[in-house]
Amino acid sequence: MFDFVFYISAGTLAFGVGLGVKGMLDPSWAGHLVRLQPENGQPEGYAEFRATFGGMFLGLHLSALAFMVFWNKEAGIAACSILAAGWLFTALGRYLSYSMDSNTQHSHVVRSVAIEVIIGLAIAVWPITSVMKL
Repeated sequence: MFDFVFYISAGTLAFGVGLGVKGMLDPSWAGHLVRLQPENGQPEGYAEFRATFGGMFLGLHLSALAFMVFWNKEAGIAACSILAAGWLFTALGRYLSYSMDSNTQHSHVVRSVAIEVIIGLAIAVWPITSVMKL
């Protein structure tokens, strides 16, 4: 019923769901991952990590996965395309920050950009190949 690239995109979305769940349950991990911490140990900072890293990742990736699996193909293509674009533009923003901001650590930025591009392309592979088959 589904082809190999479907599972690549779906698996990558499931990875995003996992990131969201981890961010919701362990906001200090999310802060460490993005190299941020709450100001002066304020607990509201953890709520922000739960909301933006946890809730946003969980909601967006789970929704796109649900559109892929349970709704029609066109809805899945649209949802995955939008989320893939989000990952790719995240990589672009990080690259621009590295290029334009001072004191940005090279190895962290290169690794992060590479991961974001890989995730974006892995999500995009199913929509791209599906549109090519239409």
